[in-house]
Amino acid sequence: MTMEDLQNAGVLLPEEEWGKHRLKTTVPQIPLAVLLAAAVASLVVAYFGDGNILTWIGMGAFLVLLFAVTWLVDRSVRRQRRRVREERPEG
Repeated sequence: MTMEDLQNAGVLLPEEEWGKHRLKTTVPQIPLAVLLAAAVASLVVAYFGDGNILTWIGMGAFLVLLFAVTWLVDRSVRRQRRRVREERPEG
């Protein structure tokens, strides 16, 4: 996609707002790292389960953790949007 496509889709901030917002992440990094490490561990359990019950436990845990990571990142995106709206000058 080009920059023009992204602007037309409303993904980018207007050019006059570029460089006027804080760039600090809103993703809580420690919980995200813990969730990702647990997801990797669940895949290792699934692999070593060799098709038995541990495989299904590992896959179930991975799906739950995938949902949790998605939820956490989605909350962070919403928080970022709220922060940008608050920083936007009235007018």
